[in-house]
Amino acid sequence: MRLNCEVEIINRLLPALNMKKQSRSSRAQVSIGRGGASTSKDAAIFLLICTAKDKAGSKYVVTGNICQIFNKFVSDGKATIRFKQPEEDICINKADPLQLKGLLSVLKKAAQGEDLGQVTLSTLQPLSATSLGNLKTKMTVLSRKDYPLTTSFPLSLRQLKIHNCTMKRLDSRILQLRHLETLDLSVNRLLTLPENPGRWNRLSELRLAQNQLMVLPPVIWQSCLQETLLLLDVSGNTIEELPLQLCHLKNLIQLHVKNNKLRSLPPTVGSMQKLRVLTAANNAISQLPAGIARLRLESLDLFGNPLQLPDKETVTINNLGVPSLVDLSACVIRTQRLPYGADDLPPHLIHYLNNARVCWCGKYCFENAARCLTRCDLRSISETVIMWNTLGSTFIPVEAFLCSIKCLKNFQKNPYAHWRK
Repeated sequence: MRLNCEVEIINRLLPALNMKKQSRSSRAQVSIGRGGASTSKDAAIFLLICTAKDKAGSKYVVTGNICQIFNKFVSDGKATIRFKQPEEDICINKADPLQLKGLLSVLKKAAQGEDLGQVTLSTLQPLSATSLGNLKTKMTVLSRKDYPLTTSFPLSLRQLKIHNCTMKRLDSRILQLRHLETLDLSVNRLLTLPENPGRWNRLSELRLAQNQLMVLPPVIWQSCLQETLLLLDVSGNTIEELPLQLCHLKNLIQLHVKNNKLRSLPPTVGSMQKLRVLTAANNAISQLPAGIARLRLESLDLFGNPLQLPDKETVTINNLGVPSLVDLSACVIRTQRLPYGADDLPPHLIHYLNNARVCWCGKYCFENAARCLTRCDLRSISETVIMWNTLGSTFIPVEAFLCSIKCLKNFQKNPYAHWRK
């Protein structure tokens, strides 16, 4: 049983002797097996740690020689094994969680002298430096012939780039890369995305440009990605609508959605307060949500959209009065960000929730709302502005929804003020 990981060995006697040793982890292979030439059940069991500098490895007696195993963070690939003799702590990091759990389970039984059952332990052998390998953090695949079909992706990957492989669906093995920080699957044929991002709890850049995506699953943006994702690029697809849940990416800095079929942006786009770069050129956007006026961008590109400026501010009042129970319930679900799906609600209610509007006061509204059309100057939103037409216009049409009579009066008093209750 062998485990590739990073190991740091800490001598517990050094502090007592007023000695300090600079801690430093190194790439290692940890294995458990029997010592000597015998493989019988009576042979002593050892833990062997081999590194590039110590190819023969250091052996630690296991049976009756372990004080404690610290496994609180085993799901993160971390654990510490405390030996009695020598008085050292073996700190394991960047290990595969499943392999680490298996090794610790066998180690615990062996330390207590229990029967290992069906587990077969071979004789420990020193390893060569090449078998240790280096911690591979980057991988680039630029053709189908280079795609790893028979071999697995290194679990230590932090950056993965796969282009021109005609990939139609995401390889499930990629979802298991828990250390992944940058994933670039541009220039493929992806049709869908998984609703569960797997173990991507560190992913900060997701590039999916030039694929065949038509829909972005709402659920995936309510996962751990809403905390970690800083850049999202879905340019060059056939997406017609961005889900409201996309605006839950509260740390997103760059959003690239150019060259799609978008008819509008999510009404909650104004809640993405850390957004600094927005490119939505060459879509089918005719009006923008009023919430965009709350953004403070460094760069904004809306060129090539059929934006239609209104001649004057207009207000259309539908059923602005006492909201229905459906409206009230929908507002609670959207405000509290409660997850929902086909297993929870019928299709017509899911459609109702997905078409939520946002009042200029910041509250959600649905059927009970007044619709207003006005204009906004791009220069008040972004430091760098790319004109949206060949005439060099910096004004854009914005569509606002007002949830109450009070909000309607505030809008009529000053339609260019972006207020909150």
